[in-house]
Amino acid sequence: MKRAMTGKRVLALLCALLMTAALLPSVAYGAAVAGKKDDTTTASDSKKEEADAVRKEYNDLQQQINDKRKEMDDLKNELNNIKSQKANTQQQKNLLDQRNAALQEEINLLEQQIDLTNRSISANEALEEQQTELFHKQIRTEEEQGTVSYWSVLFKATSFSDLVSRIDFINEIVRYNQQVISNLRETRQSLADDKAALEQQTEELTASKKELEGEITESMRLLAEYIKTEEGKQAEYDAIKAEEEALDDLMAAAEAKARELGLNDIAGTVGGYIWPCNGIRWITSKFGGRQSPGGIGSTNHKGVDIGTPMGTPVLAAKSGTVTSAGWNGGYGKCIVINHGNGNSTLYGHLSSINVSVNDKITQGQVIGYSGSTGNSTGPHLHFGIIENNSWVDPLNYLTGWQYYG
Repeated sequence: MKRAMTGKRVLALLCALLMTAALLPSVAYGAAVAGKKDDTTTASDSKKEEADAVRKEYNDLQQQINDKRKEMDDLKNELNNIKSQKANTQQQKNLLDQRNAALQEEINLLEQQIDLTNRSISANEALEEQQTELFHKQIRTEEEQGTVSYWSVLFKATSFSDLVSRIDFINEIVRYNQQVISNLRETRQSLADDKAALEQQTEELTASKKELEGEITESMRLLAEYIKTEEGKQAEYDAIKAEEEALDDLMAAAEAKARELGLNDIAGTVGGYIWPCNGIRWITSKFGGRQSPGGIGSTNHKGVDIGTPMGTPVLAAKSGTVTSAGWNGGYGKCIVINHGNGNSTLYGHLSSINVSVNDKITQGQVIGYSGSTGNSTGPHLHFGIIENNSWVDPLNYLTGWQYYG
């Protein structure tokens, strides 16, 4: 009986051990699955945190860039106003200088005329004195010598009619001498009047010139002030521009990281395209119908205009082969890159080109620099996309843009 009980216990113990052994793999598998699930969750959470950090960095950088560009726009407007005021003041000063020079010429001419009048007055006075002295000398000589005195002339008359004739002759001589002296005196007075008038004109012109010189001095003061203000604003603009360019570099790094993480909404990689200008996403003219800018641009816009400062690096939006690099009509200096399968991109109004036809281009490579060549009203990049041999709206492929049209 006792052996029978012992056998049963052994059998029960064996059954228990077998059941435990059967359960152990299931428990181990469950633990392994749970551990793997935890690892996957941790990796997913880590990637999400990284993506959130990139998004936050991108948004912060975009806000800072927008703020900097707003400051640059405000400063640009101030600089334009200062330059306009400076140009107007310079133009006014030039006119004042011309007027001042003309007044000086008039004054010089009047002074020459006064000098000539003074010489004429002196010559006339000398002639008047000479004529008077000659007349008096003639009378004194005739009276002293007694040969041709007026009385002797009269007493030599042979008849009454001869006497009358001689009296008339003497009177004629007297009248002539008196007339000569009178004419000389009138000439002297006329010259004196002319001189007084010339001196009055000179005085008035000199007063006007003095007043004009005061205006010129004031315009020079304003010009110096505008130049100083312009230099200060330009230095401020350049400093902010340097900060904006540094932020653009950080933005480019954030976009590269976004592409690694597949964040197409901020990396601008829809359809495999990237932005052709790092960090610059200002659209100044959209795709399709529009009014002709300045009367020289197309009314059917086959691309978008991206507002860029002159000389901004232009990047290849996709890898491909250069099929055109040079002057292209209204596009000015222009590059076309073929990406295969009927797809191409166009980059217009460049200031310079860094590639040649048949060059193999990688995405993000600097192919040229933005400008304002061709039919352009200011610095910008015209960017066009051809898909399946037809022009398409680039804004369907570029994200995160802002419109400033």
